[in-house]
Amino acid sequence: MTPLRSQRGFTLIELIVAMTISTMTVLAVFAILDTTVKQSNAVAGRVNATQRARLTMDTITRQLRSQVCYSPTVPALVSATDDAVKFHMDLSDGSKSIAQHELVFNPTARTLTERVWPGQGAPLTFPTRTLNRQLVDGVTRAQAADGTVIPVFRYYAYNLATPPRPALRLTTPLSATDLARVAKIEVSFRALPPGNKTGSAAGAVSLQNEVYVRVADPNDPAPTPTCA
Repeated sequence: MTPLRSQRGFTLIELIVAMTISTMTVLAVFAILDTTVKQSNAVAGRVNATQRARLTMDTITRQLRSQVCYSPTVPALVSATDDAVKFHMDLSDGSKSIAQHELVFNPTARTLTERVWPGQGAPLTFPTRTLNRQLVDGVTRAQAADGTVIPVFRYYAYNLATPPRPALRLTTPLSATDLARVAKIEVSFRALPPGNKTGSAAGAVSLQNEVYVRVADPNDPAPTPTCA
């Protein structure tokens, strides 16, 4: 009769307590795992946005710094607005004709695109567009700390200070006169991580750079961009 009188085993209350503790432990583990996955995805998204933004900014900067004048009377810039800039550029060794390049931001598609018209003939003309290449997608206009939207392209001429500084912002779209006055171009945009469809700042990376036009000599006491 000894085995029948044994009290070894679990009571119903003990079993319920053990199950409750186990359930809470499993839920805590799943919460930690979920947070870890979300943080990992956020970091990966920000890294992706940073890489795409830097490559695009390097491309835009290199092209804008390669502006050239093919005539003493024709400025390097052809047209300029908040979302697009068109200019003459030459990256060759002199064996090819100057080309017209255009950098365009599309706020609806959230893309930055490069367009190219090679120069032909003499006098030089640019009749046919041969390239329409998307540089990056998932980009929006950058925002200042106070929430003000910053144009992708901003243009500056030299002011009348002593010494003069390229700090006089020009009104867009630039007039024919102002196209020849541009001494500095500021480029700003914000790259979104993959999956960010709303355009929110979560995980986004903002980049800004300044490009000084080569036809303006900053050492001149009264610097004026010139193609002469």
